[in-house]
Amino acid sequence: MSERRRRSRLAALIGAIGIGFAVSGLALWFALYRPRTTAISQAVLGIVVHVLFGYIVVMSGLVVHRSRLSTSECVLAAKRCVGGGLLMGALVVWRAAPDLRSGAVGLPFFNELVVVSSVGAAAGVLVGINRGRAERNRRLAARKDDREETLVFLLRLLDHDIQNHLSAISSYNDAIDPDSVDSTLDPVEGIESRTADIERLLETANAVLESETGEGESRRIDLSAVLREQVAATRADAPRATIETDIEDGLTVESNRFVGEVFHNILDNAVVHNPPAELSVSVSAGAADGGVLVRIVDDGDGIPDRIREEVFDPGVRDDSSGGDGLGLYLARKLVESYGGAIEVADRSPSGTRFRVWFPGG
Repeated sequence: MSERRRRSRLAALIGAIGIGFAVSGLALWFALYRPRTTAISQAVLGIVVHVLFGYIVVMSGLVVHRSRLSTSECVLAAKRCVGGGLLMGALVVWRAAPDLRSGAVGLPFFNELVVVSSVGAAAGVLVGINRGRAERNRRLAARKDDREETLVFLLRLLDHDIQNHLSAISSYNDAIDPDSVDSTLDPVEGIESRTADIERLLETANAVLESETGEGESRRIDLSAVLREQVAATRADAPRATIETDIEDGLTVESNRFVGEVFHNILDNAVVHNPPAELSVSVSAGAADGGVLVRIVDDGDGIPDRIREEVFDPGVRDDSSGGDGLGLYLARKLVESYGGAIEVADRSPSGTRFRVWFPGG
């Protein structure tokens, strides 16, 4: 179930509680006080008192529905609403305990129970919403700091790597000169390779920026097809590696055009860091935990101990393999932007196990 749908359901629950309080309060007012009320001002005041706090709860439900609070923060508001109503209602019951034991309970008791409970529910949901907003503001502040750090790193990386690629292209360009002393270079192949590296780097940078800003177009994507495409591409790049698949058909997730980069980088990580002729990779995908779970397991050398805890951070890489340290970092950023989670662990007796979960399969 998507975050928006969960939030809508919790908002509907809060709204239903408020409507219940408002309707029952109004009904009790008509039963108890309407026959004795002659002045319009008294009628208006009585109706407002019996409906006001239910109305506040209903409007709080609308606020939750229109907000960008997380599911946990919406659950907190709903719990505070129910808890506040039950607490105040319990106090009314406790005060009226002697009458309840004697059986002398009438409409006035139920009227007081509804009015006081609605006050507690309204206070509870308002406290819950404010607490949720405070948590969200703290989360946004932390995300802003993380985003600024990411963008600074990305700019430095682009400057460094593109400068290196351009210098190499300049060398290949010099090699086109018939008088060049270095006849071992293949300038055309070199220029094409470096140009492709630049394009790949810029594409990665674009994916990181979209995951940070959330500006990319999101839609339902056939993850089964995307996975198979990435496996086929990896087989073409590393034909000596053994790649087995067990991918269910019809797996769809809410993501964007960069979702394939998640699997490209994980699979590329396996074939680059291990001898392909000795490598076996297993790719499986299926519905699990209310979403889609993808497992990518290899029997390679595993992740070095010194970088295992930081493997999803920007710029972290194994010195012996080169690269820019963006692949797994991008995978994490993209998966988290889709509301999912990615984990990595060692595989016994050797190798690496990636677990990628997407919500709402």
